[in-house]
Amino acid sequence: MNGKLKGKVALVTGSSRGIGRATAILFAKEGANVVVNYKSNKKEADEVVKIIGDGNAIAIKADVTHGSDVKLLINETVKKFGGIDILINNAGEIFRPGDWKSDQATWQKTIDTNLTSAWLMIREAAPIMQKNGGGAIVNTVSVYGFLGAAAVLAYTSAKGGLITLTKSFAKELAPSIRVNAVAPSNVMTDMVKGAGPALIEQFRQETPLKRIAEPVELAKAMLFLVSDDASYVTGEVLVVDGGYSLK
Repeated sequence: MNGKLKGKVALVTGSSRGIGRATAILFAKEGANVVVNYKSNKKEADEVVKIIGDGNAIAIKADVTHGSDVKLLINETVKKFGGIDILINNAGEIFRPGDWKSDQATWQKTIDTNLTSAWLMIREAAPIMQKNGGGAIVNTVSVYGFLGAAAVLAYTSAKGGLITLTKSFAKELAPSIRVNAVAPSNVMTDMVKGAGPALIEQFRQETPLKRIAEPVELAKAMLFLVSDDASYVTGEVLVVDGGYSLK
């Protein structure tokens, strides 16, 4: 199979649906062997594997907020495909209440899901990537990590931390591993759909391009960052928001 990622092994966290799903499918089309990670959506993860093909994909259950699960995920990936060339830290979620009155348990769960998970994944995956000659890592952040948002304070704080983590790891892991991030605004995923028609329409009107991004548009940005097209790019945050953050 030809493609920009021919012969590469890509591990995509949170890839049973949304941006992660689109990324896993696109990477496979570009020649990669793909690990579809999920926490609870086994049926959806298996469907992604079926679309890609059993020979080029495997679904692995792991809660990436837990160090033991992360080790299992990495070990199973190496056992199946022999190594890791690409890591996409995409797993993330908003927990309510998300404002400043949130209880500490919800705050901690948000930080663990959206920030700590990426640190755990990189800590375990990087040595394997370095041993095999290097690779590329992309973290899914958010424009709200720059802008802030009162209603989801914990989430935006975590994404802001993930932006800094991206830049720090870019320095730590150079020159063998490039580390970048993609920052969407609103993407037509289950999380955004759950906001309801009125809020979705507000997002649309607040975006200069007057529409909500599709998951595959973020997947294409990630493909650029992990491919040789971005061979001299590291420590960057690629904003893919239709101009939303210009307001």
